[in-house]
Formats: sequence, structure tokens, C-alpha cells
Amino acid sequence: MPNPNEGICALVLSAGQGSRYRAHHDQDKLLAASFSDADSPPVLEATLTALRGVAERTVVVVRADNHPLRQWLASNAGALQAEVFAVQTNGLGHSLAQAVARFPARRGWLVALGDMPYVTRDSLFKVVAEINESNVVVPTFNGQRGHPRGIGTAHWAALLELDGDAGAQTLFSGEQPIVEVALDDPGVLQDIDRPGDRRSSAE
Repeated sequence: MPNPNEGICALVLSAGQGSRYRAHHDQDKLLAASFSDADSPPVLEATLTALRGVAERTVVVVRADNHPLRQWLASNAGALQAEVFAVQTNGLGHSLAQAVARFPARRGWLVALGDMPYVTRDSLFKVVAEINESNVVVPTFNGQRGHPRGIGTAHWAALLELDGDAGAQTLFSGEQPIVEVALDDPGVLQDIDRPGDRRSSAE
């Protein structure tokens, strides 16, 4: 029986400016504590810990000029079983296009966001299990679509066309097969834009 993560490359998009977080606290949100009221791992570490082993390969996409984050990754990415891909980027879509071009996959990509540390491993495995070459996969919680999302290799050319900050939203409203995975996991909807978005350890 094949390994369920075979042919899947996880791309962890971590190349944003984080300006809304910095407006409240002059810190890279990905290096901030993942819980608001406790000594906890950084947001990106929590995200990568959950992803460890979920895909055949995991790549963190980071801005080339984000030296503090790159320094942190140089010390920690290996233990988290992640590679680092530094890009010059004009937005999320552009980052994703560059990553897909650099890291092909046999089955598809799991596109995750670095600032979503609360997605459970069980949810990640369930999304990955649904990815095939021709479909796109989106997790839902209470009927709302969230992240991370799966994109089959048939959409490679469309992904290469992405630019700016638009992302791959058009793939999830087109004619191709869309698989929705209903999950009991609010973490698929919870990104961290501001310090107040972090959970407390009691939640």
C-alpha cells in the first residue's frame, strides 16, 4: 500500500510582510509565541511541527530580505524536516508560482500558510489523503472554507501564471473537481494577522 503522502510537496507560504501584526507589535508574527499567555514555540515552529511528515517534502517559502526569519530557519528548519526557499516576491500568488516552478510534485501540492499554527495533524493528513493529480481540495469548518488547500499537478500551468497577491482562488471557483473536506477543526480558519488573534493556552 503506497504511503499516503507520496508525491505531495507541502509549500508553507511565509513571505508576507505581516504589516497588520507589526502595526500592533513590532515583531515578525511568525517568530511570535504561538499562544498569547504562555511560553510557547513561535508561530512558524508550531505550523511546521504539525506538518512534519505529512508530505513527502516540506518547503518554507520566505522573503529573501527577511533576514531574522531566515536566520531562525537556518537554525531550526532541519530539525523540523523542512527546506527553505528564499524569493523576491510581489505577493502571495507570485510566491506560490515561484515555489511550484522550483518544487514540482508527482501528485500535487499542499499549500499551507505559515501563520496558521492551530491546524491539527489529523486535519492535515485528511486533506493530503484527498489530493489527486486532477482535483483541488479545501478543508471546511461549519461550512466555511479554510486552509491548507490541496492542488493537483494538472493545475501546474495555472499556478505558474499567478502574480501579485491574488493567490489560487480562481482554481476553487472554476470547472475542475473541488473536494471539500468537512473537519471538526476551527484551526483551519484561524490565521494570525494581529497579536489578539493568538489563542490562549486554555482554549
